[in-house]
Amino acid sequence: MRGYLFSRQRCYFFYWDPCTPYNRGLLKRVGGLLNEGRFFQNCVSMMKILTLKNGFSLKLSGQIEEGVIHADPPLTVALMPGWIPHVKPRLLVAEGDTIKGGAPLFEDKRNPAVIYPSPGGGVVTRITLGPKRRIDEVVITLDAEEVWERFEAISPARIEATHPDILRHMLLKGGAWPLLRELPFRDHPDIASRPAHIIVTLGWAGGHLAHPFFALDGEEAAFQHGLAILRRFSKSVHVITPEALGAIPNDLEKTLTARIRGGYPAGDPGHYLYTLRKEAAENRSWYIEAQDLVALARFVTEGRLYTKRVYGVGGGASSVCGHVVSRLGAPVASLEPRGEGRRRQIGGSLFSGLFLPATGHMNFFDKGLTLLPVGDEEDLFGFLRAGYHRPSQSRTFLSVFNTGAFSLDCGMHGEERPCINCGRCAEVCPVSILPQYTFKSMGAGEVEEALAHGLLDCIECGLCAYVCPSKIELLDFFKTAKAQYRKERDG
Repeated sequence: MRGYLFSRQRCYFFYWDPCTPYNRGLLKRVGGLLNEGRFFQNCVSMMKILTLKNGFSLKLSGQIEEGVIHADPPLTVALMPGWIPHVKPRLLVAEGDTIKGGAPLFEDKRNPAVIYPSPGGGVVTRITLGPKRRIDEVVITLDAEEVWERFEAISPARIEATHPDILRHMLLKGGAWPLLRELPFRDHPDIASRPAHIIVTLGWAGGHLAHPFFALDGEEAAFQHGLAILRRFSKSVHVITPEALGAIPNDLEKTLTARIRGGYPAGDPGHYLYTLRKEAAENRSWYIEAQDLVALARFVTEGRLYTKRVYGVGGGASSVCGHVVSRLGAPVASLEPRGEGRRRQIGGSLFSGLFLPATGHMNFFDKGLTLLPVGDEEDLFGFLRAGYHRPSQSRTFLSVFNTGAFSLDCGMHGEERPCINCGRCAEVCPVSILPQYTFKSMGAGEVEEALAHGLLDCIECGLCAYVCPSKIELLDFFKTAKAQYRKERDG
């Protein structure tokens, strides 16, 4: 029998075996509490402990350290529509236009009701186009005193009595709807979606993301309001965190549904849903990162776009390696201004983040910045070396005996070759989809077979591409395959 014992505002979880004399005596001594109704038997623990069976983590240099740095106020902010997955942007502004902070900047052609807001008030000074006239960047030079778009707010006391459709309309009108994401395609939810579950993640293990202790400092009330908003859309709201993050504030600890043990990508909502779901209808669930939930709650209760962000900055080419307080769409250079040498800037995690142009800004969903050496230098007679300092999942190199921190770079260290059926991608896949067979099925045009292998279960962690000895970009392939399948399905 499992249960909770409540006494003087404290909760004790215990396991009782009636066949043990000591436990029979213990139950007799707490009989008074039983009569008061403060004991609940046959309860299961409110917080689960899950273990990531596969996955992979390296001890890397440039890890994020404790402490917070406040970046200087930026002169410009931006959104990068071309780097937001699935979105087909239609600009609502032109160069030279004056725009309020939080006013519509662009809409999604697939559904014009979904808009993305301006991250600041000022003048649209640059619109950068990429290949095929992709809108790569919309840069806004901020006014000395920004003017903000205002919306009707809902007080925290009224959230639980507010109809979900009213909240839905408010989030769409104010541009806060895209803060929510929907699995399995990781796009913003359909505006008529009714999620089976909503997963709130406090971070990923092994990624350069802000620790919730620093990211949510002073935002505990807004976080609770955000959870109340999510419960208006679904009764099944889960708050998860990787165990690798260690201790988190008590106010957040009380909200936890599960801790995830293991290396990267423990804490990913896709992996958690994979362990949670019981039927196919649960696949289309929502998720949201903790800082985005705070921004969503602040928008609902204050009626204005909330732009504060705490970024985790790290990587082998970073001189900061800590938490930097800035704002949505901040310039990359304002977060890490002291770096030297040639380097690549990646928004998000090491294995699945997106490249950020050197003169660019942080993307809409980025909470971390990873800086790595380019790694295109020639390694003369490198094939003759034992590889003691070379990070690898393979035991081919002597690095298997190296207990120190490894330094990653962006070099391929080889060219792409045909798949050799080594099975290493399957060994690290957190959701066991057999990536090599899924890859070959899609290559042969067998979409149904790829789906049977679990194409839609792919959580886009990028580990399969990292460990592949044939240098096959499996992550890009699976992203493209999922997007193509969705386009053919939806027409």
